[in-house]
Amino acid sequence: MANLFKQKTTRNLPKGAEIDTRKGERFAKWTDGKGRKRTARVVGEGDAARIVTESGTWYARIRMADGTRVDISTGCRDKSAAMSRLTELMAEQEKIRAGVITQREANTAKHGRRDYAETVAAFIAGMKARGCAKGTCSDWTRFLKVGNGQLGWRTLSDMDRAALENWLSLQAATLKDEKDPLSSMGARVHNTHVTAFTAFGTWCVRQGYVKTNPFKDTMKRDEQADRRRQRRALTEQELSALIETARTRPLTEALKGNRGRGKHMDKEGATLSKDTVRKLEFLGWTRALAYWTAAATGLRWGELRSITLGAVRLDSDPPHLILAAKDEKARRGAQIPLQRDLAAELETYLPERRLRLVGHPGASVTAFPGSLDGVPMFDVPKNMIRVFDADCAAAGIPKRDGAGRVVDVHALRHTFGTLLARAGVPLQLAQRAMRHSSPTLTANVYTHLGLVDVAGAVDRLPRITAAMEARQAANSVTPSVTPTDGKPCVPGVSSFNLTPSVPLACESGTNCVLASTGKGIREGVLKENGAGHGVRTRDIQLGKLALYQLS
Repeated sequence: MANLFKQKTTRNLPKGAEIDTRKGERFAKWTDGKGRKRTARVVGEGDAARIVTESGTWYARIRMADGTRVDISTGCRDKSAAMSRLTELMAEQEKIRAGVITQREANTAKHGRRDYAETVAAFIAGMKARGCAKGTCSDWTRFLKVGNGQLGWRTLSDMDRAALENWLSLQAATLKDEKDPLSSMGARVHNTHVTAFTAFGTWCVRQGYVKTNPFKDTMKRDEQADRRRQRRALTEQELSALIETARTRPLTEALKGNRGRGKHMDKEGATLSKDTVRKLEFLGWTRALAYWTAAATGLRWGELRSITLGAVRLDSDPPHLILAAKDEKARRGAQIPLQRDLAAELETYLPERRLRLVGHPGASVTAFPGSLDGVPMFDVPKNMIRVFDADCAAAGIPKRDGAGRVVDVHALRHTFGTLLARAGVPLQLAQRAMRHSSPTLTANVYTHLGLVDVAGAVDRLPRITAAMEARQAANSVTPSVTPTDGKPCVPGVSSFNLTPSVPLACESGTNCVLASTGKGIREGVLKENGAGHGVRTRDIQLGKLALYQLS
């Protein structure tokens, strides 16, 4: 047997409730926290008086296949709809008794009606509990919201791979900016969406919410064939210009009065206090050091922002930074070595940074030792992307080159990899410095060597001509032809022994013995025996060899 009912709950009288009697029953009237007027039946007398409230939805009390009786929420406020749900539950238990389906299959069907958004929230909460990166959790939350947003999924049973693929295809064909042909969804973002949905589907299967992963075979795109942001490395001159510009630009622009819009943009200059000047100078110093550190260590921008004052080891040999495992992309942690000149600059910067955290220079306020170790080394603004672009523009560095490659904050890491290659660092060592899992990634993605670099490498090869010149010097004997009668023959000049020895007619008409052959000798042979620049080969012996090879 089965029946429908509404759950009743007994609780204390709300504050300010007025009790009224109707038809022999007492009712309490009050206003809840949302300003709504509420009414409930009252039971008990005096201090023991309490109100009885009912659930908004109907519950079903049924007998399960194993003989137990349970109360199950139908999720319906309408009684007729609740009755239909009760019929479904009873039919389900009959199938279990008959062995048509299992209890697990029945539970999966039940979970198919789970709210999609709530399930996604539970999935993300599990990722955070497992120590997943904040950025990944944030991105996946945004991606999975597409399901209950653009795709209109309300429950898990609404999840559909075809609908997801159609939406992704539409994003790939739609330009966010009509002026930018690359503003549509690229292959990398497409594949990240697929990864997020596939992982969510796998988790739902493990939880018993769905029978199979609906996103298992979702198509991915070729990222190599559709690389939207091909970065390039900065040259040494560009990097130097960027660092210098970043150091001076905050103060320079403030002095020009370019700090606002409208009438403020036309100001020829600005009057700044000494304190403001010091702040702007320190801001430029911080920004320049941040760029320098990123380009000289290969730290990703998020990793650089995570480096704290307590993670700097300038007194060690070698000086280095400590990158915590939770802040590294690979979750392994690392020790990042520092260039000596960069370490020297940081040694000057860090005391100033600590001092400014507790007060202005010259202030008597000091921090307790170690109290600032958890503070970031660089105070990097949230709009760093726009700031970096502005610094590059001021330094004369184009955002995009003729090949479509861009310069952004992550290009500093590409610069690091390229500088390692130009310095002749072995690939395996460069891979470790970049903290890559594969040397292929280091060589093919983060190393940008151009024709000039290749030409320089070629120029470092051993000089072939040097060996030839040495050989010539060793064999530098004046070619001569000695006649049998002692009279001189026609001399030849050559340092290369290119032709075999042949008899030569001397001026006296007698035969001469060939001691060394050369151009003059060959010309003598041709004058005596062969044609010049006509149809036949000039060198008789070479002609014979060539004809033999061609035959």
